[in-house]
Amino acid sequence: MRDINAAPDRSVFIVHAAAHNPTGVDPTPEQWKALSAEFKKKNHLVIFDCAYQGFASGDFEEDIVGLRAFQADGHNFMLCQSFAKNFGLYGHRIGAFSVVCKDAEEKARVESQVKIVARAIYSNPPAHGARIVETILKDKELKALWLSEVSDMANKKEKVPTAWPLV
Repeated sequence: MRDINAAPDRSVFIVHAAAHNPTGVDPTPEQWKALSAEFKKKNHLVIFDCAYQGFASGDFEEDIVGLRAFQADGHNFMLCQSFAKNFGLYGHRIGAFSVVCKDAEEKARVESQVKIVARAIYSNPPAHGARIVETILKDKELKALWLSEVSDMANKKEKVPTAWPLV
């Protein structure tokens, strides 16, 4: 909180939505609400890095409780969402960049700038990984199976020893 308040107004912060690297510490819902209030006071812009959704708690919605708090408090924010890890599609560049804007006019301005940047980086991103994700998310049975598998991975992670004995 000290750093948030010490930063100049309208500063930009990158915050992990869940499974905070490198600490693995995740704020509680109450702490997220307090963080949201502090960021709002200073009119800071938050960029959420969401690469491990589902792996922190095993629950996709629970892992974005912070993002939801910022949304409920009316923040404009950016979201960098990756599905490479939770879909096991490393190297396929599966994800999205989203910007929450205050109104349609701001959306149009932001969209025009994002298109310029995206066009400079790539013209046509690979589609095969995105099609795999789309197929799974649009099919209720496949989505339920995938969410169950992500939860299993999160639960398995909890059972891994944190300190390995030296031999």
